[in-house]
Amino acid sequence: KVPGLESVAPRPLEAVAVIGAGTMGAGIAVALADAGLSVTLVERDGEAAAAGLQRVADLYARQVKSGRLTDTQGAERRARVTPTADWASLAAADLVVEAAFEDLAVKADIFRRLDAVAKPGAVLATNTSYLDLDAIAAVTSRPQDVVGLHFFAPANVMKLLEVVRPARTAPDVIATALALAKRMGKQPVVAGNCDGFIGNRIYAL
Repeated sequence: KVPGLESVAPRPLEAVAVIGAGTMGAGIAVALADAGLSVTLVERDGEAAAAGLQRVADLYARQVKSGRLTDTQGAERRARVTPTADWASLAAADLVVEAAFEDLAVKADIFRRLDAVAKPGAVLATNTSYLDLDAIAAVTSRPQDVVGLHFFAPANVMKLLEVVRPARTAPDVIATALALAKRMGKQPVVAGNCDGFIGNRIYAL
């Protein structure tokens, strides 16, 4: 329950994208595909994108081997993830989750590029675990669309999702993040923009 969101409708979500196909990005892609969403997995080049898809395939193979999914279910969910090195593909996404290296300069550069290609109204999310969300939002022309979605590793398993709220984020973006968390079967907790947010501040004690 978040004050001020009682009558706020979330934005529609069908197609989503993840930037960064490492361990965390692949896990996020699986969590989104598990929720029935079509996922574009974006990497710097074709080789890295293919490696990211293999990480996704390996995660599903483990679930099939353990009996949590059938072969058919695993194949169907893996088919929802499309790897690419083409940033133009981000124009179709209703929501983009950045899951790149935890460095402010790297993330700022990604958000500048993302601002140029994402469609109007797309939710622009970062998976940062402690960086300043207001600084990231400030490099875009639409800070109202920027939000933090901090997944915990492994992203497709852990239930907690920190929804980090920068100063200028629109209420319907927060509502969209909360609706997405519910769709993924995760427990969202709204956090303010501060160093380490909630989870990592607790770990640091």
